[in-house]
Amino acid sequence: MKMSDSKQAESPSLVVILAAGLGTRLYAEQKLPKPLTKILGLTLAERSIATFKQDLGISRFVVVVGHEAARVRQHFEKVAAKWQVSISFVESMDWKRGNGASALAAQAATGKQPFYLVMVDHLFDPEIVRQLAAKPLTEDTIWLAVDHDKSAIFDLDDVTCVRLDGDRIVQLGKRLPEWNAADTGIFLCSAGLFEGLERAAKKGHHGLSDGITELASDKRAHVVDVTGCWWLDVDTLKALKAAETELLRRTASKSNDGPIARHLNRPISRFMTRYLINTPITPNQISVGSWLLSCVAAVLLALGGYPALVAGGVMAQFASIVDGCDGEIARLKRQQSEFGGWFDAVLDRYADAFLLFALTWHGVQQDGKISVLLIGFAAILGSFMTSYTADKYDSLMASFAANSPFRIGRDLRVFIIFLGAIFNLPVVALTIIAVIMNLEVVRRIVLAARANQVYGDQKHHPPQNSLDLGNST
Repeated sequence: MKMSDSKQAESPSLVVILAAGLGTRLYAEQKLPKPLTKILGLTLAERSIATFKQDLGISRFVVVVGHEAARVRQHFEKVAAKWQVSISFVESMDWKRGNGASALAAQAATGKQPFYLVMVDHLFDPEIVRQLAAKPLTEDTIWLAVDHDKSAIFDLDDVTCVRLDGDRIVQLGKRLPEWNAADTGIFLCSAGLFEGLERAAKKGHHGLSDGITELASDKRAHVVDVTGCWWLDVDTLKALKAAETELLRRTASKSNDGPIARHLNRPISRFMTRYLINTPITPNQISVGSWLLSCVAAVLLALGGYPALVAGGVMAQFASIVDGCDGEIARLKRQQSEFGGWFDAVLDRYADAFLLFALTWHGVQQDGKISVLLIGFAAILGSFMTSYTADKYDSLMASFAANSPFRIGRDLRVFIIFLGAIFNLPVVALTIIAVIMNLEVVRRIVLAARANQVYGDQKHHPPQNSLDLGNST
């Protein structure tokens, strides 16, 4: 049947997650059902649910279980309560035959409604699902997200290959002699999927690929090209480690990181986060811990003598690095909140004031000049105004700020304090901070004026900073 002959299906609001398989290679290493395998603080099961709920706004799920069904179901029930989603469970009696048998078991639970179909062991960029959602699904077709970049595929020997004719699937399977793209394991399906699976089962074939091949023979299986979007099939311990590294790289950093944060602080904080994320410590507790470290640093800076000055500078820089861990853990464990970002920003402002005043006090003791107080006041004022103007800079000025060579913020301030302490030049450090921060405020005012001329009275909505728990300004 041609797509134009079928009735357009409604927008999908249901996800089917296949979580029935044993996952032989990973199970041999971890002795855990694959859905319970942890990656940076969250299980594969929870990551799958969280991606659809938090990033895509979908809260209805059908989970197909098989291997250690009771244990897997119990875990999903805890995840459902945590994320406030609805999960219907289906137990596949034939899961050992193949993932097609597991998918077919979900037929009664989905009815005639469209749904997304994903594997519990696949991690992916939510943009893949958004691109699938834009496709014209009909009552008897399916869409598969595919990747044309073979160099980006983690395990070429294990990938499911797809041979295409335009956007239509011709053949699907392992180790095809000729193929155009890789199967990402993320589908947009109509009830027609089950027809294909039933036809394949009658021929003794029980893989999901077998069912798709049946639909492909009727020209009812199509693809969406998501090349450039990240995805990974976590089938082995090696793939698990690769997933951790990529999630840290993609999720830990923030788009508004300054140069010091990006090139110095983040590599160290990501290393720390890899270990902290497996502990019960919360992002807000890390925010408080970073603030306390800054307070200790301020006390040391205020003391007389070079040893205390150096110790305070090193402690301040270390606190700045630790301050990056709260946001990294919040994003990786899906614990972002508006309060968390605001709370961290408030603590950062107090820490800035303590550090700069302490450095000013040390400078007064060292030089004995009243002018140091004025320089310190200018440094504190410029730092606070830079922070105050940060939201405007990051939202209204986005198109203009994109031309800026780098972002000036808190990471640079603390690093200058660190250098001033190391080289025993506290007043010079204060002067540099005062000049740079106040000039940056002036530059932002100029950019705002230029943006106002371009946009006029149009309304602009700043980006949601709840994902950026931690303020770099």
